[in-house]
Order: sequence, then structure tokens, then C-alpha cells
Amino acid sequence: MPANPPYEEAIKVQLIADGDEKTFFEFYNHHANLLRPFLLKYSRSETDVEDIIQETFIKIWLHRDQLPEIVNIRAWINRIASRIYLDHIDRDLRSRERRESVSHDWYGAGEVASEERTRLLEIRQNIHDAVDGLSEQKRKVFHLNRELGMKPAQIAEMLDIPVGTVKNQLSAALRQVRDQLIASGLGPLTFLWLISPFL
Repeated sequence: MPANPPYEEAIKVQLIADGDEKTFFEFYNHHANLLRPFLLKYSRSETDVEDIIQETFIKIWLHRDQLPEIVNIRAWINRIASRIYLDHIDRDLRSRERRESVSHDWYGAGEVASEERTRLLEIRQNIHDAVDGLSEQKRKVFHLNRELGMKPAQIAEMLDIPVGTVKNQLSAALRQVRDQLIASGLGPLTFLWLISPFL
């Protein structure tokens, strides 16, 4: 899917939103090739990367009606993939915990070292600390947008404040959280989830 003028790109995105499978296949080939090297920076398993890519684009197809509203599609795809990647780490840890528990019960084996566990806990704690450091109003706007998926216009209506105020507070909150995560030494994959498809 080569680079296209905004108008042509908008037409293709609308075709996908309307269920055009041929256009979606072109979209998949283009964006999967961009996503693959990015994920391989963080996962040593090509099989896992392919699974994440497949899961990412299945999710995109299921939510294709959102595509016409997305301003930065590549950032949106990266955000979905980064969340799926972290979910894969979480599931892998849970699976190892179950195996470790059985192994311990049967053989009295010691704990299995888990660098992934430490990494996941660090990511979660740093995200929690960064969000917790926001002012009450910014935290509320951030939560409504990031966790509930509400658009600025919807948030403005709910909180009875101008849309411009919502966008300014959200942008400031994103910068603050992003800067804190960078200062904590976490890589770009950790804060890709901050990039919003709703701006």
C-alpha cells in the first residue's frame, strides 16, 4: 500500500471500514511489513512476532469502523501491537507460574528465574506512578480517553468544558507521562500505548 495523497488514503480507509477485503489485504501487507521489524527489536521469536501481527490485524478488522476517525493510522497500529505484545508477556508469565507450581509440587524444584516478570512489573509500576502524578483534572481526562476510549468531544460534553481545553489537558498529560517513562529508562514500546487514535 504505497504512500497516497490524503484524499486517496481516506477513500481506501473508508472502503476498509465498509468491509472491502481486497483493500484490507493491501493495507495489511503494507503495514505488517512496517510493523514486523519494529516488533523484532523487542521479541527474539519470529513466531511470536507473526502471532502478534496476526492478532493485531484481526483486531483492526473487527474494529474497522473506527478507521475513518483515526488521524495517525501507523501510530494506532503500533499502539494496538504494543498492547498485544505486553499481553503476550503477561500470558507467558502466568503459564510459567502454573508450570513452576506443578514442578514444585512434584519435584520440590526452586523458583524459575523470570526476567520477564521483573520487566512487566516495572512497566506497570512506572505507568501507574506516571499517571498517578498527574493533576486530578488531567488524570480524569487521561482516564476517559486512554482507558474508556472516549473522544475529546465526548469528554468535553461529559465534563462540561471546551473541547480545546480537553485536547490541551490531554496533550500535557501525555507529555508528562511520556517524559517520566523515558526518564525511568523504559523503551518506546512501553509508551506507544499513549499515542491516541482519538485525538
